[in-house]
Amino acid sequence: MEIAEASCGNLALDFSIYVCPACKGVLRLEDEALGCQVCQASYPIVDGIPDFILEDLTQSANPVLRGVEGIDRLARIYETQLWSPLVLHLYGGLGTPSREGLLRIVAGMVEMEEGLILDVACGPGTLGRRTASQSKAVYGIDISMGMLRQGVAYVKRDHIPNAHFARAKAEAIPFLDALFDASLCGGALNLFADTVSVLREIGRTMKQGAPLAVTTGIAGNKGLLRFRRIREHMQQDHGIHVFEIPELEQYLVEAGFESFQPQVYGSILLFSARKRRV
Repeated sequence: MEIAEASCGNLALDFSIYVCPACKGVLRLEDEALGCQVCQASYPIVDGIPDFILEDLTQSANPVLRGVEGIDRLARIYETQLWSPLVLHLYGGLGTPSREGLLRIVAGMVEMEEGLILDVACGPGTLGRRTASQSKAVYGIDISMGMLRQGVAYVKRDHIPNAHFARAKAEAIPFLDALFDASLCGGALNLFADTVSVLREIGRTMKQGAPLAVTTGIAGNKGLLRFRRIREHMQQDHGIHVFEIPELEQYLVEAGFESFQPQVYGSILLFSARKRRV
């Protein structure tokens, strides 16, 4: 694989791990872009962040993708008291652990000494930043450049090692097969139009037996999502699917995962699973 390195301020960036999301071809650093040596696609590097999404998402038929500019604007308050506690209270109800408590639970699901971790729909690295270390490298992908820029800012501020960000869609992950030792997906699985296809794509990049840790919304017994009309409104008007636990377990099986272990807090589901060994 070609070595592609650049610098962003005081942060050294190594892009050699990425491949073309379309054809999985080798990429080479070319004047602030990564060029595919197979299909000739060119992916710009914006503020040190590789951008593997070439289309204009604001023109997408998918309402979630079409709303990417709103996600960009949310980035600055996403981890503040203006947003996180409110969301947890509305969806989890009374008794839901704090954000820090939930993050500790998820981190424990992929506990390991070293390796590579994929963070899908990473936002500003809410999960991944707290997992990265000198011996664990986390590669986050998200559709929102605003979220990714915020993640880079947090990483620089807190001097976090081995946390990396790229703009990419979960349906076309820019990494080779069987690369990652674990994967994360925080609060976004219900945003994808085809859950099984996304889970398969995540699984493609994971080693056999590797753990997957996810937070998502379900039709729980507390919180906003216990109301059927709210669930229907989210699906019909915003393209957000609210899972039933048996349905989600079946999706995981279809996508090649096993050992489903759910933990429910109102309408918030945390679960772990493992890529099935063959």
